[in-house]
Amino acid sequence: MHKKLISLPGLEREAHQGVGVGKLTLPARTELIVQLPVSMGSRIGEGLVEKAEIALGVYLAESLVKVNNGHIITSIVNSREQDVELPNPVVKVVELRDHDVGETVLIGGRTAER
Repeated sequence: MHKKLISLPGLEREAHQGVGVGKLTLPARTELIVQLPVSMGSRIGEGLVEKAEIALGVYLAESLVKVNNGHIITSIVNSREQDVELPNPVVKVVELRDHDVGETVLIGGRTAER
């Protein structure tokens, strides 16, 4: 498995928020760290990208992300033996809410809830 960091065309600072990037080609048996646009109309600043099989043998990593100019950085794995093309990849970011998340911290050997 190879890991690569790629820059996708059309993701410059002037790119429109929520607009797809055309197509993304994933080389065979590769993990890519990619910058992808979020769903149109999303106003979430930070959130969770849920793990998903977005095509046969192609997986989007579960990750905690920060939305910057309508885009996030995450990982995609192509486990197939051939290249895969994804047309207009757009990611849905799920908002994290305080009442949904209990933060637990280990302090001096004991656990404390914040």
